[in-house]
Amino acid sequence: MQTRVPRQSPLLLSTWCCLVVGMLSVPLCAQDDAPRQAARVRISLPIAGSSDVAIQQSVERALQALPTVEPRPVLILEIRPGRGGSADASQFERCLALARFLTSTEMSRVRTVAYLPESVTGHAVLLPLACEQIIMAPDAQLGDAGILEKSISATMRQAYEEIAGFRNSLPAAIALGMLDRQTQVFRVNDRQFVTGEKYDEMKKAGEVAKSEKIVSTGELAIFTGRDLRLKYQLISHLAESQQQLAAQLEVSDVELQLDYSLERDWKATQVKLSGGVTNNQVQQLMRMIQSEVSGKVNLVLVEIDSPGGDPVAVESLMNYLLKQPDEVRTVALIKQQAAGNAAIVAFACDEIVVATDAILGGDGAYQYSEQGTTDVRNFLIQVGEKKQRRWSAWAAMCDPQLEVANYRHKQSGLTALFCPEELQQQIAPDQWEQTEVITIAGQPLELTGGQAFDWRLADAIAADATDVARRYGVTGEISTPVRTWAHQLIDALAHPGLAWFFLFIGISALIMEMQAPGVGIFGFMSAICFGFYFWSQFLSGTAGWLEVLLFVGGVGFVLVEIFVLPGFGIFGLGGGAMILGSVVLASQTFIWPQTDYQLAQVPYSLANIFIVIAAMGAAMMFAKHIVPYVPYLRDTMLQPPDEESAEAQSRRETIVDLTHLVGQTGVAQSQLVPGGKAKFGRELVNVTCETGFAPRGAELIAVSARGNYLIVRPK
Repeated sequence: MQTRVPRQSPLLLSTWCCLVVGMLSVPLCAQDDAPRQAARVRISLPIAGSSDVAIQQSVERALQALPTVEPRPVLILEIRPGRGGSADASQFERCLALARFLTSTEMSRVRTVAYLPESVTGHAVLLPLACEQIIMAPDAQLGDAGILEKSISATMRQAYEEIAGFRNSLPAAIALGMLDRQTQVFRVNDRQFVTGEKYDEMKKAGEVAKSEKIVSTGELAIFTGRDLRLKYQLISHLAESQQQLAAQLEVSDVELQLDYSLERDWKATQVKLSGGVTNNQVQQLMRMIQSEVSGKVNLVLVEIDSPGGDPVAVESLMNYLLKQPDEVRTVALIKQQAAGNAAIVAFACDEIVVATDAILGGDGAYQYSEQGTTDVRNFLIQVGEKKQRRWSAWAAMCDPQLEVANYRHKQSGLTALFCPEELQQQIAPDQWEQTEVITIAGQPLELTGGQAFDWRLADAIAADATDVARRYGVTGEISTPVRTWAHQLIDALAHPGLAWFFLFIGISALIMEMQAPGVGIFGFMSAICFGFYFWSQFLSGTAGWLEVLLFVGGVGFVLVEIFVLPGFGIFGLGGGAMILGSVVLASQTFIWPQTDYQLAQVPYSLANIFIVIAAMGAAMMFAKHIVPYVPYLRDTMLQPPDEESAEAQSRRETIVDLTHLVGQTGVAQSQLVPGGKAKFGRELVNVTCETGFAPRGAELIAVSARGNYLIVRPK
């Protein structure tokens, strides 16, 4: 007897199959929906010396931090030129070693993505070739690999073919076209890229239906990200920002925050900018940082708690922070307040970290004029280009009339703060739509730390320096430069009152020294006072070698006028002007005022001129009415004879008869211009040169005698 199996209906069977497939697919879907892990490592160009070793260590640290899961974690290598050196100067051997590491088995558990926000040229091209995926900014360029090579060896060609062929992120023909000027590259049948030799073979075989020469002989291939993506379809995506990059890779924006603990072993120091910003304070801060950096510190934490102040000092500090070498990273920490122009100091640092309730911007200790706001805006635009930051909100913290609004990109959904000027600088301004205005007319922009972080003006939130150190993986203590007695002495010497005192005493002593024979106590006092004056101004940042040379040259010209060319001519006038100019310039940081703040400083600088004039008058009065009655000082000065002595001298001179010297030969004891001294036998007499000039030591003939002097001519 046969057992009859009941026939299943098609509907029931399909339902059963769907249930089975659904049960089997649940874990897979859940796994696919799991958030992708990611890490980002920055690579600064050029790659030279031992930098490839440091980069490899950073990548290995990132690998250790990423889990071994599916889907594979993403490792983003952000490749961009550093602040020092040429990006073209990357060494072939170093780049090849790093590229081979990126294509090693060890790297297979992550998906490597080369992100190029700026142009990459020279042999650093090997790095994106060694990655599985390339993402570029639209205007960034990739190519010119052999730009510094005089000849291309077979080893180089083989290396480029090997790396490009392993990942195939770019065709090997394109890689060779970037390296060798003798290589032609053709685009065949829209999707295939071949060298000139391969193109000839394909053409003979009748395999070419459509072709285009994209690299000619004698040139190196270089392409923008826009062309590689839109024209040739060779790279996967375009991204102008970290947010766009995260969206393209389908990872969290937070995942792409640079983990600086992966980059190197950090040795940190902390300096504080507190109270009103002054030039003296900034100079002291810069000296501290320089001292710490010289001691191998590579992480400088600048804690800002200030209402702002001197705009020239603020700009000087920002320029100093911008000039720090690539191996030194600067971090601004704002825990309480960075009001007015103190806030923009943070804009010049590599990273900005804030406490949630900190205050940025708002009314500060210094308010810019209309011209001042234009100057600071232009300066922030330059800083923003170097730091790859948007500048509008920072300028609004100093300019109460600048309107800043939050905008949203219609396609990407990216949000950013722009003023009208910066909005027009974007590639497609019409793609941005305004959502809200964040400034209040007539008031400088003021934000809390939380708002600054939400609007991406700050890079991270931290309560104190310990939190920052934790982010960087600092293992040792954060050093804090201490104010030594030398710093305190510098501060005291740089005080305007003490500087003016040294200037007054120095000028007075110099005038009195000129009235004394030889070099005496007044010359010593003058040298000491002027030494202290220029040293204090030099350490305060207002004086340099120009001012010192002007002063020394001016004194030299005045001495020439007094002792070599008696009278009151160009040397005396020029020397006096040089002395006054050096004194004025030593009291200010500019040569000619160009901003409102500099104009406000001019009266203080001109006050030095009145001090010099007062010192000259005081010195002359002192020499005339006091010195003659002081026993010791009386012997150090050349005093005019009293009335009786002058009358006796005149009587003696009127009866002097020098006719016996007429016709005799003498020697000039000083330069005759035309008057001077000459010696005839044992007699030293006053003479006047008939020809107008005779050098010292010249032989003279007495022509005639006139009272108490002789008329002479050179023999």
